[in-house]
Order: sequence, then structure tokens, then C-alpha cells
Amino acid sequence: KDGSRTVAMDCEMVGVGPKGEDSIVARVSIVNQFGKCIYDKYVKPTEEVTDYRTAVSGIRPENINTGRRVFSPQCSLRGENLTDHHSSLVG
Repeated sequence: KDGSRTVAMDCEMVGVGPKGEDSIVARVSIVNQFGKCIYDKYVKPTEEVTDYRTAVSGIRPENINTGRRVFSPQCSLRGENLTDHHSSLVG
């Protein structure tokens, strides 16, 4: 084993702006190479949401009202970084 690993990230977006045509992140999910979810958080958008796109995103107002205001790509889980110099990020 060479110590490398792969993680995949998916972001769900909601619409902002007058017609909801601009996108902003509302949920971030990361799975490891075995398909195990290692990160799944709602993100409270910094702009007013005008289209939740629920049919596609599954996002509802109650999901993001308790979300984190700021999402950091250097998120960690139990003190361990989710990615390092041996990791490949796809998504």
C-alpha cells in the first residue's frame, strides 16, 4: 500500500439573486474510497436564498437554518484532516 487515498466531494446548491439563477453552496458531503461518508454538513448561505431547488437538491429551509455560516475547505474530522498530500480529491 502506498498510503494514497481518494475522497469524493459533492456540493448541493441553492439559488440566490432576484430569479434564483445564481448558485451558492448549501451542503457539502465527502465520502472516502470505500463509499463511507466522512463529512456531511449543511452550510448557511451568506446571501438570501430565493430558490431552494428542493426537487433537485433535497434542501429545505429548516436544513440550512442551523447550518454553519462559513465552510472551510480545510475541514477536519476528529482532529484528522480529510485530505493530505497523499490524497486525491474528485468531484
